[in-house]
Formats: sequence, structure tokens, C-alpha cells
Amino acid sequence: MNAPFRLYGAELSPYSVKVRSYLRYKQIPFEWLQRTAARQEAFARYAKQPLIPVLVDSNDKAMQDSTLIIEALEGQFPEPAIAPEDPALAFVSALLEDYADEWLNKAMFHYRWTYPADQESAAARIVAGMFADAEAPAGLEESVRARMTARLHHVGSSQETGPVIEASFTRLLGLLETMLGEHPYLLGGRPALADFGLACQVGQLLSDPTPGALIRAQAPNVARWAARMDDPKAEGDFVSLASLREGLAALLRSEVAGAYLVWAGANAAAVADDEAHFSVEIDGAMFTQKPQRYAAKALAALQNNRARVGDNAALAALLGESGCDAVLAADAEADGEGETGAEAGRAEGDARE
Repeated sequence: MNAPFRLYGAELSPYSVKVRSYLRYKQIPFEWLQRTAARQEAFARYAKQPLIPVLVDSNDKAMQDSTLIIEALEGQFPEPAIAPEDPALAFVSALLEDYADEWLNKAMFHYRWTYPADQESAAARIVAGMFADAEAPAGLEESVRARMTARLHHVGSSQETGPVIEASFTRLLGLLETMLGEHPYLLGGRPALADFGLACQVGQLLSDPTPGALIRAQAPNVARWAARMDDPKAEGDFVSLASLREGLAALLRSEVAGAYLVWAGANAAAVADDEAHFSVEIDGAMFTQKPQRYAAKALAALQNNRARVGDNAALAALLGESGCDAVLAADAEADGEGETGAEAGRAEGDARE
């Protein structure tokens, strides 16, 4: 009997691995189809944009964008739920997933395509995956390496911003290490949307030489959690926001408000003003890059979701104390192009696969 879903993806695509982890957790039968040169024609029939992951159902309907895929599947397969019943905790989980997609991804792409050992490793694995059943063209690894390193600026990685990205990632590791020393997953005994979002990026970082060595040396709990998230299992229930508050407040204050939302607010303003570049101060240094339209859409969605939670005292206190509401409580000003993550343009697409 054929599986009801086919997932086109790649082992080095954090968003592909994110959807695969979710499908495994839900025990939804699916066929994993590594995107290879031999499957390119079949893949192209379903992909509106040449980006992975692509999930195809039994009716040949295709979906792209990992977050939208998970949202759609959650409506069809609600158990075991990945959102806590507490709306405040559920919002924090969604906020952390967005942080992972839009900010932690910068660290993943930065480390992978900045350091020579990481460039070499990733290029070799990409080519091996694309030509699993055939001989790769000569010189393709170097071509992949050159193409991807040339795109570092699309995620904001440069000689000037690299230290900001790496310092943020190092702080994140320390914060997650403490949280994951208390529970197997970020919000308790079972994975939440936040786990799927963060773990897919951390898993990629763990697979690369430079950040992988850093994680194993400084954050063994994080390394074990990332491995667990490859095929996660519920080990208990979500715990209360009150019991998680100290760790979440530290994470939100330091990295979500202190780095991501500062950047996201400036990025959204630059998109609204159609600027070619923007600069914002993060951790005492200037962070300059081209605006990212999809990130502006993501922020607007977060702001709208924050408004829908309404008058929740616990959430208001947490987001106010951490500084998140300085951005999240602002009026959403979404760019009107209606793009999804898979449609955000090829320039941003390599980092978003």
C-alpha cells in the first residue's frame, strides 16, 4: 500500500528535516524522497518554486513552506498535539519557531558557508545527495561551494556581522543547555512547535565541523535533544508556563527580543520603505544586510497572532518583561506581495531550504 504522503527533501535542508521529524512524531505514513538529479523532473511537477521541502498528498496536491505544511497537517492530525492548551505557552512556542526560522537559520547558513572545513563538508554532502545513483559531474563540488558562499550576504552574514551571529548562537546554546537539563523537550515531556523549529537548525549545525564541535563541547544536553528530535516520542505532558518561566524569560530577553526582534523590526521597516539595505544595532555592533521580505511577512503574522491571544496576563507579563512586546505589540504592516517561504525568491531560497 502506498504511503498517503511523499516528502521531497534533503538531509542538508533544515526545513525538510523539520517536516520529516513532524511526520515521524505524528506517525503519519510517508515516503521520503531525497531530491536528486534523477528525481528532478518529478520534483518540478509539484514545486511552484524550486525549493524544498515539498509535501505531496495522495491526490497529488503539493504544499511548500515547512511552517504552512505543519499547520495544515495539524488540522488533519491533531493528536498528539504540538501546541499546549495554554494559549500563552502556545504563543511562546510559535514565537520560538519563528525565531528559529528567521534568525537561527542565519547561524546555520553562516557557519556552513563561512569556514573552509564546513564549506568543503557541506558541498561534498550536497553533491553526494544529488547524485546518489549516478556519477556527479567533475568540479561540481567547487561550483556548489562558490555559489553558496556568494549568497552569504542574503542572510546577513559578512565579516562584520559574523561575530554578532556567532555570539548570539553561543548564548543560545547556554540557555538551551539549562532548559534541556530539566525536561527532554523545551516545554516539558513532549515536543512542541518550538522544538521542531529549533531542532532542525541545531541538527544541521551539529552536522557541520565547526559548530558541531562547539555544540558537543559546550552543550551535551542540546546535542542529545537534537538527536532525539530526529524521531521524537512523547515522554510526558507539557508543563506549565509558570514552571518554565525563568528559562523562557531568559531566552526571550537575550535572543528573541535582544537579537531577533530588534532585527525583525528594522527589517520590516526597510521592506515597507523599499530600502536596498538597512542597519540595526545588535549586541553593541551594527548589523547590515539587504531586507528580507518573507521575514517581514513572518513578523506581521506574529504580531497578528499576538493580538489574537488577547488579554492574557501571564503572557503580557512575560513578553513585556522580556522586551518582546516592544515589537510584537506594534501594529502589523505586512508587505503586500503575498509570498510564502517557498515563494520568497531564489535569492533568499538557498538559505530557506
